[in-house]
Amino acid sequence: MSMSYRPSAQEGDEPARPAPAANEPLSLIDRYSSIEGTFATTRDVRIEGVVRGNISCQGLLYIAEGADIDATVEASSITVAGKLNGEVTCRGRLQITASGRVSATVTTESLIIDEGAFYEGDLNMKSAGSSSSVGSFDPQTDTAPSVLRRFSQEDEGESGGGEGRRGSATP
Repeated sequence: MSMSYRPSAQEGDEPARPAPAANEPLSLIDRYSSIEGTFATTRDVRIEGVVRGNISCQGLLYIAEGADIDATVEASSITVAGKLNGEVTCRGRLQITASGRVSATVTTESLIIDEGAFYEGDLNMKSAGSSSSVGSFDPQTDTAPSVLRRFSQEDEGESGGGEGRRGSATP
Protein backbone atom coordinates (compact mmCIF):
# COMPACT_ATOMS: atom_id res chain seq x y z
CA MET A 1 0.00 0.00 0.00
CA SER A 2 1.36 3.38 -0.96
CA MET A 3 0.24 6.72 0.46
CA SER A 4 1.41 10.23 -0.06
CA TYR A 5 0.92 13.43 1.83
CA ARG A 6 0.79 16.90 0.40
CA PRO A 7 0.52 19.84 2.79
CA SER A 8 -2.57 21.98 2.34
CA ALA A 9 -2.24 25.45 0.84
CA GLN A 10 -1.71 28.30 3.23
CA GLU A 11 -4.59 30.70 3.78
CA GLY A 12 -4.70 33.18 0.91
CA ASP A 13 -2.66 30.88 -1.37
CA GLU A 14 -4.47 29.87 -4.52
CA PRO A 15 -3.63 26.46 -5.97
CA ALA A 16 -1.85 26.57 -9.33
CA ARG A 17 -3.96 25.35 -12.23
CA PRO A 18 -2.22 23.75 -15.19
CA ALA A 19 -3.09 24.98 -18.65
CA PRO A 20 -5.52 22.63 -20.43
CA ALA A 21 -3.95 20.25 -22.93
CA ALA A 22 -5.35 20.13 -26.44
CA ASN A 23 -6.44 16.51 -26.03
CA GLU A 24 -8.19 16.99 -22.65
CA PRO A 25 -11.86 16.10 -22.57
CA LEU A 26 -14.35 18.87 -22.04
CA SER A 27 -16.14 19.64 -18.78
CA LEU A 28 -19.67 18.33 -18.48
CA ILE A 29 -22.69 19.41 -16.49
CA ASP A 30 -24.96 16.44 -17.16
CA ARG A 31 -28.74 16.41 -17.47
CA TYR A 32 -29.10 15.24 -13.87
CA SER A 33 -27.14 18.23 -12.50
CA SER A 34 -28.23 21.67 -11.42
CA ILE A 35 -25.89 24.53 -10.53
CA GLU A 36 -26.84 27.75 -8.81
CA GLY A 37 -24.04 30.30 -8.48
CA THR A 38 -20.84 30.83 -10.46
CA PHE A 39 -19.28 28.26 -12.78
CA ALA A 40 -15.86 29.10 -14.26
CA THR A 41 -13.63 26.95 -16.45
CA THR A 42 -10.62 27.33 -18.74
CA ARG A 43 -11.80 24.35 -20.79
CA ASP A 44 -14.60 23.68 -23.23
CA VAL A 45 -17.84 22.82 -21.44
CA ARG A 46 -21.02 20.98 -22.42
CA ILE A 47 -24.11 21.78 -20.37
CA GLU A 48 -27.02 19.36 -20.44
CA GLY A 49 -28.59 20.33 -17.10
CA VAL A 50 -29.75 23.51 -15.37
CA VAL A 51 -27.55 26.50 -14.52
CA ARG A 52 -28.64 29.69 -12.71
CA GLY A 53 -26.12 32.47 -12.00
CA ASN A 54 -22.86 33.15 -13.86
CA ILE A 55 -20.88 31.13 -16.40
CA SER A 56 -17.33 32.01 -17.46
CA CYS A 57 -15.73 29.76 -20.08
CA GLN A 58 -12.39 30.33 -21.79
CA GLY A 59 -13.25 27.80 -24.51
CA LEU A 60 -16.37 26.63 -26.33
CA LEU A 61 -19.61 26.61 -24.34
CA TYR A 62 -22.09 24.07 -25.75
CA ILE A 63 -25.65 24.27 -24.40
CA ALA A 64 -27.22 20.94 -25.33
CA GLU A 65 -30.83 20.29 -26.26
CA GLY A 66 -32.80 20.01 -23.01
CA ALA A 67 -30.44 22.29 -21.07
CA ASP A 68 -31.93 25.32 -19.30
CA ILE A 69 -29.60 28.26 -18.62
CA ASP A 70 -30.60 31.51 -16.89
CA ALA A 71 -27.29 33.28 -16.39
CA THR A 72 -24.80 35.95 -17.24
CA VAL A 73 -22.58 34.11 -19.72
CA GLU A 74 -19.10 34.94 -20.98
CA ALA A 75 -17.30 32.56 -23.36
CA SER A 76 -14.96 32.39 -26.34
CA SER A 77 -17.55 30.64 -28.54
CA ILE A 78 -21.10 29.47 -27.81
CA THR A 79 -23.41 26.97 -29.47
CA VAL A 80 -27.01 26.86 -28.21
CA ALA A 81 -29.26 23.85 -28.83
CA GLY A 82 -31.21 24.27 -25.54
CA LYS A 83 -32.62 27.31 -23.70
CA LEU A 84 -30.49 30.34 -22.81
CA ASN A 85 -31.83 33.40 -20.97
CA GLY A 86 -29.82 36.29 -19.56
CA GLU A 87 -26.87 38.36 -20.70
CA VAL A 88 -24.35 36.88 -23.14
CA THR A 89 -20.86 38.06 -24.08
CA CYS A 90 -19.23 35.93 -26.76
CA ARG A 91 -15.70 36.78 -27.93
CA GLY A 92 -16.08 34.70 -31.10
CA ARG A 93 -19.00 32.93 -32.77
CA LEU A 94 -22.45 32.46 -31.27
CA GLN A 95 -24.54 29.83 -33.05
CA ILE A 96 -28.18 29.08 -32.30
CA THR A 97 -29.17 25.69 -33.73
CA ALA A 98 -32.66 24.76 -34.93
CA SER A 99 -33.64 23.53 -31.46
CA GLY A 100 -32.04 26.52 -29.68
CA ARG A 101 -34.03 29.20 -27.85
CA VAL A 102 -32.25 32.40 -26.79
CA SER A 103 -33.82 35.32 -24.92
CA ALA A 104 -30.91 37.54 -24.01
CA THR A 105 -28.91 40.68 -24.47
CA VAL A 106 -26.09 39.44 -26.70
CA THR A 107 -22.69 40.91 -27.51
CA THR A 108 -20.75 38.85 -30.06
CA GLU A 109 -18.36 39.09 -33.00
CA SER A 110 -20.26 36.61 -35.17
CA LEU A 111 -23.85 35.32 -35.05
CA ILE A 112 -25.33 32.30 -36.82
CA ILE A 113 -29.04 31.53 -36.43
CA ASP A 114 -30.13 28.25 -37.99
CA GLU A 115 -33.57 27.88 -39.54
CA GLY A 116 -36.10 27.02 -36.83
CA ALA A 117 -34.09 28.66 -34.04
CA PHE A 118 -35.57 31.34 -31.78
CA TYR A 119 -33.85 34.58 -30.76
CA GLU A 120 -35.35 37.47 -28.81
CA GLY A 121 -33.42 40.35 -27.28
CA ASP A 122 -30.85 43.05 -27.95
CA LEU A 123 -27.89 42.36 -30.20
CA ASN A 124 -24.53 44.15 -30.19
CA MET A 125 -22.09 43.07 -32.88
CA LYS A 126 -18.42 43.71 -32.20
CA SER A 127 -15.41 43.00 -34.34
CA ALA A 128 -11.84 42.75 -33.14
CA GLY A 129 -11.09 46.40 -33.93
CA SER A 130 -14.43 48.18 -33.86
CA SER A 131 -17.92 47.93 -32.47
CA SER A 132 -21.36 48.67 -33.76
CA SER A 133 -24.81 48.19 -32.38
CA VAL A 134 -27.58 46.47 -34.31
CA GLY A 135 -30.96 47.87 -33.43
CA SER A 136 -34.03 49.16 -35.16
CA PHE A 137 -33.72 50.28 -38.77
CA ASP A 138 -34.97 53.71 -39.84
CA PRO A 139 -35.17 53.93 -43.66
CA GLN A 140 -35.30 57.74 -43.55
CA THR A 141 -31.97 58.21 -41.76
CA ASP A 142 -30.01 54.97 -42.27
CA THR A 143 -27.88 54.49 -45.34
CA ALA A 144 -28.69 50.87 -46.13
CA PRO A 145 -29.00 49.08 -49.44
CA SER A 146 -32.20 49.91 -51.29
CA VAL A 147 -33.52 46.39 -50.83
CA LEU A 148 -33.58 46.93 -47.05
CA ARG A 149 -35.31 50.27 -47.42
CA ARG A 150 -37.96 48.66 -49.65
CA PHE A 151 -38.68 45.83 -47.22
CA SER A 152 -38.88 48.17 -44.25
CA GLN A 153 -41.53 50.46 -45.66
CA GLU A 154 -45.07 49.79 -44.55
CA ASP A 155 -46.72 51.23 -47.66
CA GLU A 156 -45.44 49.57 -50.85
CA GLY A 157 -46.66 52.58 -52.81
CA GLU A 158 -43.83 54.67 -51.31
CA SER A 159 -41.05 52.37 -52.52
CA GLY A 160 -40.73 54.21 -55.81
CA GLY A 161 -38.94 53.09 -58.95
CA GLY A 162 -39.73 49.43 -58.64
CA GLU A 163 -36.25 48.45 -59.86
CA GLY A 164 -35.38 44.88 -59.02
CA ARG A 165 -38.77 44.18 -57.46
CA ARG A 166 -40.36 40.77 -57.78
CA GLY A 167 -43.77 39.37 -57.09
CA SER A 168 -45.77 42.61 -57.12
CA ALA A 169 -47.22 43.98 -60.27
CA THR A 170 -49.19 47.20 -60.33
CA PRO A 171 -51.52 47.94 -63.25
